[in-house]
Amino acid sequence: MPFACIQCGECCSQMGDVHLVREDCGDGSILMENRYTGEVHTVRVDPDRALLLADRSIFERWPLACPFLREDPVDGKVCCIIHHTRPDICREYRCWRLLIVDARGTRVGRVMERRHLATDDPALAAFWETHVACIREDDDARWDERAIAALTGVGYIVRR
Repeated sequence: MPFACIQCGECCSQMGDVHLVREDCGDGSILMENRYTGEVHTVRVDPDRALLLADRSIFERWPLACPFLREDPVDGKVCCIIHHTRPDICREYRCWRLLIVDARGTRVGRVMERRHLATDDPALAAFWETHVACIREDDDARWDERAIAALTGVGYIVRR
């Protein structure tokens, strides 16, 4: 299954450390800086998200969230209010490489970047350490197939 964003906001919940608003230029234009690279970009608030700009309530939940992350009060989904003009670092980001779901359909882990497991599930973490982390395979596609086989063999569902 190809990646599909569910608009949970986790990806941008810590990006306030990266993105800095340098100047509100008016008319929806904002000068932003990437604190790590020093790159400066002019972005625009998406017209259909302009009303969300003033709502800063998401920072109560995620104090270090990206300054452009907002929760849509209509559907409760989290969105980027500069999505159409977002910088390359955001365009290139992918939330997960493999998504691991338990038999009930609950997300229990994500394989991120090359082969890093992000999970709070102790059983998955233990299984990963003893059966997946030890897989020696240079080819990423073959490693994915072997990891998926190991995980599905014990009842997990894995999505790409």
